[in-house]
Amino acid sequence: MKLSQLLVGTVLLGALALPSAAQAQAKIAVANTARILNDLQETKDLNQKIQNDLRALETERQTREQKVKDLQAVRDALKPDAPQFNEKNKDFLQARIEYEIWIQLQRANLEREQKVQMRQLFNKIEQTVAEVATQKGIDVVFAEQRVDIPDNLDNINVDQLKAVIGQRNVLFHSVATDLTNDVITALDAKYKSGK
Repeated sequence: MKLSQLLVGTVLLGALALPSAAQAQAKIAVANTARILNDLQETKDLNQKIQNDLRALETERQTREQKVKDLQAVRDALKPDAPQFNEKNKDFLQARIEYEIWIQLQRANLEREQKVQMRQLFNKIEQTVAEVATQKGIDVVFAEQRVDIPDNLDNINVDQLKAVIGQRNVLFHSVATDLTNDVITALDAKYKSGK
C-alpha cells in the first residue's frame, strides 16, 4: 500500500512539474509603457495645459515678488528709528512670508496634480493593454523598458553604460509581439471620442 501511495505521489508531482499544454503555448507580448505615455495625444494636451498653467503662475509670481520688493523699498526708504519703520517692516515681512508660503503651496499643488494625472493615465494604459491583449488572444504582456545606449560612448563611463544596459528588461521581441502602437491607437481613439 505504501508503495502504491509513493507511486501516485511521484506521478502527481511529475504532473505538477510539467507545464500543461495551455501553459506551454501561452502567448506573450510586450508594451513599452514609457513610449505609450509619451506618445499619447492626451499626454501632449496635458503637457500643454501644464505649460500654460506654469506661464500663468510665473506671471502671478512676478507680481507677488514685485509687491514684496515694493514694500521692502518703502521700508528701506525710512530710517530704522523713524516712527513708521516698524509698521512698514511688519508689512514687508508679512508679504515676504505670504509670498514664500504661496510658492510652496503652488509647487505642492502642481506636483500633486501631475501625480494624479500620471496615475490616471497609467490606469488607462493598463486597462487598454488588457483590452488589446484580450482581443489578440495574448495571455501575458510584459512592460518593456528600453533605455537607449548612446551612440557616443565617450560621453559616459563604464558604470553608466552598465546601468543603461541593466535597465533593459527585454532583449528581443518580434514586431508582431509589440502591442505599443496598438495601445496608443486605442487610447487616442478613446480620448478623441471623449471616453
